[in-house]
Amino acid sequence: MNEENELDVLRERIAEVTLEILRLCGERFSLARKIGEIKIRMKMPIENTEVEDKLKRKVLEECRVYGIDSHFGLKVLNLLLEESRRIQRSLFEEAQT
Repeated sequence: MNEENELDVLRERIAEVTLEILRLCGERFSLARKIGEIKIRMKMPIENTEVEDKLKRKVLEECRVYGIDSHFGLKVLNLLLEESRRIQRSLFEEAQT
């Protein structure tokens, strides 16, 4: 395979991986929504620092395993956590109206 073909194949694969990441984000946010609904019924707060800290430790370990910069891994996690909180805050607001 020449380099131009290899480049095309790699670009196609990176597009596939990017779309898979987005699909997984959608799945994660659906789970966050379900968790939020349960928290509302159980009158629990949105944030749980113990759960978040445990997940941060797992993310940092996976960063080490896969050779991913830990700052990048934590930025991704923080982005995901913030979106999950936003989803859950929205549910809480809807439940109060």
